[in-house]
Amino acid sequence: MTRISVRGDSRLWLEGSSNVRDWTCRATQMDASIEIREGAVEFDPGFVREVRVKVPIRMLRCGDRHMEAHLYAALKAPKPPQEAFIIAEFDQLPAVRMNAQPVEVTGNLRIAGIERAVTMTVISDRLSDGTHHARGTVPILMTDFGITPPRPWGGILRTADKVLIQFEIFIGAQQ
Repeated sequence: MTRISVRGDSRLWLEGSSNVRDWTCRATQMDASIEIREGAVEFDPGFVREVRVKVPIRMLRCGDRHMEAHLYAALKAPKPPQEAFIIAEFDQLPAVRMNAQPVEVTGNLRIAGIERAVTMTVISDRLSDGTHHARGTVPILMTDFGITPPRPWGGILRTADKVLIQFEIFIGAQQ
């Protein structure tokens, strides 16, 4: 088995809405790796065995410190030096080909200490420089993970329950 790390320009972000405005929080740090099956001499999506992504909650940035404080509290992130993470593990992967066709992938997502099975749609393709590129969306409901959608300022601002976890992963090329 071979483990491959994703490139540093890979990214993950959360998108949601409220009665005031839509919001986005970006992961400024993530540990993501792909495990490929025996016999693969180089990365080939058809040989992917497992994908793991780990994002420290306190490394999510929303562009507003008050919003970040509400996010960290909602996600039950302890005060530093303790850490909490969003962890995704996908090990039931179909044979994916780099043809930009959507593929349904099932795995487990752990947020705020609760783990749930999730399904996402992944689109993968190969860029002209040889880079393998995958992107997708995991829609979740905060309440499925025991998270109460934030309602700051005495409930004047009401965050919607639905959140989209978006990602874009790059493997190879760009040296």
